[in-house]
Amino acid sequence: MHQGRRLKFYYTTQISSKPPTFIVFTNYPKGVHFSYLRYLLNQFRAGLKLDSIPIKIILKERQRKEYGEKT
Repeated sequence: MHQGRRLKFYYTTQISSKPPTFIVFTNYPKGVHFSYLRYLLNQFRAGLKLDSIPIKIILKERQRKEYGEKT
């Protein structure tokens, strides 16, 4: 929870390979606790078998679509 709202993780994309860099899109990137970020990092390491390679994770807020009126 961040400011009474639920944190949501939408998707992840890899943007670089040297070092492996991932962007994780979420609704409140500042609300992600450092311990959960470390958990994500360990899950990436285990799932991708990248034991001794530095991994960089960037948290980014997802851009919301704005719906306008059709004329």
